[in-house]
This record gives sequence, structure tokens and C-alpha cells, in this order.
Amino acid sequence: MGDLMKKLSIILSAYNVSGYITKTIQSIANQTVHDFEVIAVDDHSTDDTLEILQAFEKKYAWLRVVCHAQNAGVSAARNTGLKLSHIEFVTFVDGDDWLEPNYVEYFMNIFQQHPDLDLVSCGFFIDTKNGKSKPQTEKKQLGLVDRDSAIKQIIKVSGSVMGYTWNKMYRRSVIEKNQLSFLTDLALMEDQLFNVEYATVARGFYLTDTPLYHYVSRKDSITKKFDMENAKNIGVATMRVYKTIHQNAKDEREEKEES
Repeated sequence: MGDLMKKLSIILSAYNVSGYITKTIQSIANQTVHDFEVIAVDDHSTDDTLEILQAFEKKYAWLRVVCHAQNAGVSAARNTGLKLSHIEFVTFVDGDDWLEPNYVEYFMNIFQQHPDLDLVSCGFFIDTKNGKSKPQTEKKQLGLVDRDSAIKQIIKVSGSVMGYTWNKMYRRSVIEKNQLSFLTDLALMEDQLFNVEYATVARGFYLTDTPLYHYVSRKDSITKKFDMENAKNIGVATMRVYKTIHQNAKDEREEKEES
């Protein structure tokens, strides 16, 4: 398993999360397996986030910190991380969330057991302000699924899969070959769109509701602020998601007709 373990890049996006980032980094340091790199992209924070990250960078050889010259949003931060990473597997962590100790081990074990997989997903907890963790559950057994089932889970508004990037692990070769990136003109649902675009070109999916990621629900987060701009973003993102699914179905039909 040794060489497989050296194939993971964790892209950590951080913006003004000085009250959370220490717990995030410590949860990565506490992983049961350690052969990974972390690329932390500070999106031009105005608090102490960058200083905290740089202090950890001195302590941990696996941590590399880069800083945006101006605030560009979470999509741009993830894209920066993708450009700097050259490792076969990649996952994303938000700077105010944290991981269960066996998060990395779980993913690497699944990829080792099923070498033909392109996407693996785990479940997650939603952590409330008062420190309670509630696991998100799935009614039906998942495991190995086909593309249609995976996309249905990604676009669902509830459940243990959904459109997040932080409870999934991807193959870099699929991202690079298909020139996938996060759209920076969307403030919401950009991760769901990325997942749908990835799923339409990926082969082999493994989904589970085993909760290994802690999503920290913050009252001041962008998703909590509902305004017309957010409504527009959701509308545009949803349209692009369905356009991608429709195009994929059309391409598959044409492939079958040709063969």
C-alpha cells in the first residue's frame, strides 16, 4: 500500500478562518496515514489566517502555503491548488472544517481495493455552533454505483453525497485530460457543477454515508445569506448542471448508435 499512499494532494482553501484553521490543520496532522501533501491557499485573508498557516508550514513538511494577492473566492483558491498539485489523487478541504482521523485511510483503501474507480465519496457530519455533530444519512445502500446513480446523488438536495467537493476524492488524470476547473463566476453551487462535469467523464464510482468529514455550519457563511445575487447564482448553476447532464446523455446515445 506504500506507494499508493504517496498519491494524495489535499487542497485546503482558507479565507478569514483564524478561529477555525488550527483545528482543521490538527485534524489533518492526526490522520492515521501520513503520505500526503497539503496545499493551503489563503485567499488574501484580512485576519490572522495566513500567519497561523505559515506557523504550521514551519512545523509540518507536508504543508505548503500559498497566498492570493487579492481575494478571488473559493473557486479560484481551489483552481490555484489544482495547478500546483501534481499527484494522482486529489481532495478538497475548507479552512473552517475538520476531518475524522481515518479520512485519508478510508479513501486510499477504497481506491486500492477498486483500482478502476475515478470517484469515491464518504459521508459527513454537520457541526452546529454549540459543538453538536449530526451525521447525514442515506436511506439506501450505495457502494459501487453507475454514472447515472452517482449524478442523481450529486444533484440531490439532501443525503450523504450531494454536490460538495470535500467529501470526495478525485483522479487528477481525469481532471487534467478533460481540462476541468471551478467556475469563478459562480458564488454558489460551483462545486456541484464541478462534480457533475467530472462525473460525466469519469468511470467507476463508489459512494457511502460513512461520516468522515465535519462540515462546520457558520451563521456568517455565504450560503446562509440569501439575496437576489445568490438566487441568480443558483439559477445559473442549476441550468449549467442540467445542460451538462443533457449533453452527456446525448453524447452517449450517439456513441451507441455509431457502434
